[in-house]
Amino acid sequence: MSTFFSAPLSLPTASVPAFIALAGPEESAREGLSGEAQMGLDTIYEADGALSGQAQMLLAPIREDSTPLTQFALSPRYPSSGVRRQCAFIAPGHSTILSSLKEPETTQVYCAETHDVPQIVAEFSTFPSLKNRFDGPKRVPIEFIEAANSGDAVAAHDILLAELQKSKKRSSFTRFVREKNWEYAVWTSWMRTSQGYHVHRSYTVLSVPWAAYVVNARTLPESYLTQPSNAHDLAQPSGPVGDLEKCTRTELWSKLARFFAV
Repeated sequence: MSTFFSAPLSLPTASVPAFIALAGPEESAREGLSGEAQMGLDTIYEADGALSGQAQMLLAPIREDSTPLTQFALSPRYPSSGVRRQCAFIAPGHSTILSSLKEPETTQVYCAETHDVPQIVAEFSTFPSLKNRFDGPKRVPIEFIEAANSGDAVAAHDILLAELQKSKKRSSFTRFVREKNWEYAVWTSWMRTSQGYHVHRSYTVLSVPWAAYVVNARTLPESYLTQPSNAHDLAQPSGPVGDLEKCTRTELWSKLARFFAV
């Protein structure tokens, strides 16, 4: 179990970028942010206008970590919108986690022991079993990637299932998709610069209970961080967009483990 230093802070998801910006230089903390986003932060201030102790504690790892990790996951079996989002600012001692798992309009912000962060990241998204039954397709439609990245679980499911049904081949992959037992997940590490956050490394994975595939995707889903100007270049796939590459659970975790270095 993760150790919490305080009760989670509940914020409107639309206000999270403004909260993260408060960790930056005071003169630029609110630059370019909408009044609506800033209004959602009223609860983090004391009566005298100073930041609350809880807010200061949560902002400390955000200020310290210049290479945060964001997670996005979409599945038709998730409740509500079918979308989950999470962001981890990893610092020595304790880290700040921003998470929206059930209601997309609300984000919980909390501190956790840094040694618990890999477990928090792993629990956020389903990892495939050790069966490694790779009987899925060799590629998925670009339209599926676009629908998934936009957070439309219904459209993504319909596109994926329609593509699979074009083939008369029977497979466990198709069966799981038909049962809506699939997940599309994106792990992205970022680098903070004076111009904002830019993508450093990103992995997109499509999985069913018995197998996982790395997806060659050129675009990224929306995250808590500002959209990067270089996302298109850094997300360039090694092959055609939509191609799938088999990936075992061990291989997937080895890719993700490098995100946790403090």
